[in-house]
Amino acid sequence: MDIGTSVITPSESAEDTLPSMFWGLDPIYGVFAKLYIKDILELKKSQPVPGVFFYKTHPITKVDILGTIVQKRERERFFSFGASSPFGLNVLEQLNRINQLENSNSQLELGDVVQVRGRLRDYRDQREINSTSVSKVVDPVFTAQIARMLELPYLYRNFYDKTFQIQMDSSDPNQQGEPTLSLQRKIKQFLTQNGVKNFYQQELEAIDSLVCIAEQNCVSLCLHHPSQTSQDPPSSACVSKQIHELFQQAVCALQEEGIIFQKVAAHTELYLVTDAEKELHKVTRKIVQDDSTRPKYVDKGCPFHHIVSCVRHSYSAGVSEAAVQRVLDRLECDSEIVSTMDRHYTVS
Repeated sequence: MDIGTSVITPSESAEDTLPSMFWGLDPIYGVFAKLYIKDILELKKSQPVPGVFFYKTHPITKVDILGTIVQKRERERFFSFGASSPFGLNVLEQLNRINQLENSNSQLELGDVVQVRGRLRDYRDQREINSTSVSKVVDPVFTAQIARMLELPYLYRNFYDKTFQIQMDSSDPNQQGEPTLSLQRKIKQFLTQNGVKNFYQQELEAIDSLVCIAEQNCVSLCLHHPSQTSQDPPSSACVSKQIHELFQQAVCALQEEGIIFQKVAAHTELYLVTDAEKELHKVTRKIVQDDSTRPKYVDKGCPFHHIVSCVRHSYSAGVSEAAVQRVLDRLECDSEIVSTMDRHYTVS
């Protein structure tokens, strides 16, 4: 199946970011990737391994697309069968029935919506899908198309646009960030359950339930410290320092998630809880509402980075992209805005 007329030139080839022996570690490698057709046409191909393409750092071999048929070219099909009939079975009759059944299930016309799955390949300088499955989608009220339109931005944001990195194995769980992750989860739970709107880091370090989690991990860290002898218990100074550093790491991780943010970047400054900061939600929604009607954004909606820039100008220069993304996700979940494509947003 030809999916476009884009000519693939040698300059579009990719230098593989990882040796091919590691591609199987990327979960996207073995699945039918749901990508925009525009991105499929622009995928960079691997030079050493034919049939493998790259979206950023992710190796792609198979895709799943939903689209409308705009061109139809039929070619003569050829079937070759070999069979024996020891029990008097009429082979020709059975083959005719199979052929009729196949024809009845594959009558596709211009304007039909189809879901196609298959392997990618370049043939005569055109990108094609060697389809393994073609299904006509009966979608009179656009349910399937709207669902795909909402699904793709989520997949891009959470999987495709994230850099694939190999996690180095370690026999020591403390080296894999488990202490930070444990405290991070506990802080997130505390903020939600208590309806916290803002806080200082030192206030978190005074919460007994959080300190207890941190202490358990920090004692273990101090015991494994090179300066610690096996006979002596860890000093209180070592534990206190580790607790403070662990809180810093957990808070930074929450910032990277967009759970919290700061108007002024410093560990001693106030942290605000993104979901509870209603003024940020209000400002963000107004930006999308106003700017999505501008001529340059009326078709696709406001691009994400434009929204971030406006939020920083109108609300605070210290707001992180992760916090703005979380606000947009919440507004979309509440049906106040709609994501279109390529991280563009408009009012619902």
